Amino acid sequence: MEKAINLFKYIRLQILDILFPENCLGCGKQSETICEICVLKIPQAERETESNIIAIYDYRDPLIKKAIWNLKYYHRLNIGHKLGKLLYENTIEEISDIRTYTIGKPILVIPTPISKKKMRNRGYNQAEVIAKGFINSSEKGIFELRNDVVYKKFETKPQARISNRVDRLNNIKNTFGMYKGEFIKGRTVIVIDDVTTTGGTLNEIMKVLRQNGVKKVVGFVIAH
Repeated sequence: MEKAINLFKYIRLQILDILFPENCLGCGKQSETICEICVLKIPQAERETESNIIAIYDYRDPLIKKAIWNLKYYHRLNIGHKLGKLLYENTIEEISDIRTYTIGKPILVIPTPISKKKMRNRGYNQAEVIAKGFINSSEKGIFELRNDVVYKKFETKPQARISNRVDRLNNIKNTFGMYKGEFIKGRTVIVIDDVTTTGGTLNEIMKVLRQNGVKKVVGFVIAH
């Protein structure tokens, strides 16, 4: 029943996106969520992340912050699709390298899961919306979306509300578990999220995946 309700919410939001075209978040031009001119003005991520995490944009940029905020809290799903497309276009070289680990099988794409409570309230997982935009921008057969592998075991305090690095890492420690494990042994995985700060969330997910036999795993995020 809960899955059906969330699916209904997601479909309703998709229909609203189609019926009411959005203006560019940056310049206001009626074209798409972020026009190509504004995309070119977004600064690339320069701050260092963990070695196995790739971020494409700087979260301090007002447009990127506004885009992610609107996706997460104002149900602007088209923004997530656009961000996913941009994520793919900015990581093509890394994807090419990753594919050498996964000959003959698609790369598994796992969106960072959110808690059941957030899923009930929001009706969708913003990381999954980005992941779908990412996959839909590629050739068929390269990726396989899997949202049934990793789950969040319990609700945690939002990472954005915690300023201390150590407290952030402790807040997310041992938060994630696995639904399924056998079929991912020897596979290559990309974990997708919207924002990373300390890398704690992604590294916790990666740890669980490695413990269950994943051959290669990296994190792709929109901003850092």
